[in-house]
Amino acid sequence: MVEDNRLPITPLNASVNVTAPLDARSVVPLRRPRLSAAEHRRLARNYRLKKALVAYAFLAPNFIFFVIFLLIPIGWAIFASLRSGSLIGVQKFVGLKNWGAVFQDRTAQQTLQNSLYYGLIAIPCMLILGLIVAFFLRNIKRGGAFFRAGVYFPVLAPVVVAGLIWVFMVHPDFGALNLIARAIGGTPINFLGTTALALPTIAAVEIWRGVGFWAVYFLAALIALPTELYQAAHMDGANTWQRFLHLTLPLLRATILFAVVQATIYNLQIFDTVFVMTDGGPSNSTATVVWYIYRTLFTYDNIGYGATISVILLVVILVLALIEIRLLRGRKVG
Repeated sequence: MVEDNRLPITPLNASVNVTAPLDARSVVPLRRPRLSAAEHRRLARNYRLKKALVAYAFLAPNFIFFVIFLLIPIGWAIFASLRSGSLIGVQKFVGLKNWGAVFQDRTAQQTLQNSLYYGLIAIPCMLILGLIVAFFLRNIKRGGAFFRAGVYFPVLAPVVVAGLIWVFMVHPDFGALNLIARAIGGTPINFLGTTALALPTIAAVEIWRGVGFWAVYFLAALIALPTELYQAAHMDGANTWQRFLHLTLPLLRATILFAVVQATIYNLQIFDTVFVMTDGGPSNSTATVVWYIYRTLFTYDNIGYGATISVILLVVILVLALIEIRLLRGRKVG
């Protein structure tokens, strides 16, 4: 005879025999009470609110810096563009007078043209050379870290030092390039003293400084590409150019888009190299918008006019960035 080892349950009601074995059919499952439509919407709303608060809590530090260092300065620049006066002196409200003066200022128009011309030279060369160098760095099997450090080294050079080095490199009397030209029987060239060559020379300096940064940037993107696709394309008979055109470029579309926009934003604000090497000369051929803003604020002491040019530059960069995003985001690069 099998002994029943089940423990007796303390009865809650004396009339109910709780020590008897339970029948599964007699157990009533617990059911959650049905919620009304209003309660369901309330719970869903609370859940979404909780998720939103968590997201905003993580975004709050960056948002605070965004407001302090971007939105507030932009608002101050727009407000200052409606006033006239010195940087620390008395200012007065002049309305749109500064805006009208900018569009009639030939120097301001020339500096904008110089900045756009410089961007057309520097940005494509910088990004294309960076992508080419990234391909070479990816294919290096031994000593890759050494070559990557060598390519990136010009990025670490201070702008003033890099500018002074290139001033001595292109000097018409004792510059290294002109010494080589004399050695092979050529004529020395005054790179920074000729209006047609001064701005391309500055662009060359910035290309030299920027190629290493974009090479490392593109190299990281190339390393992250899936190798299975390239193996499949190679088995299908695609050559190197076809793999680059139909695989690499489409896969790097987002990377190239970011690089183009960032390079546009940075290079249209060039100032330090111009200030060190030419100070806007000769004949304002290297004067850029930011250089002119600096002269307007700190040389001519006209805060309203400088703020107006700053806002115009912001609008130009914003429009160019939106055009680039529109052109590169919705279609294949190759």
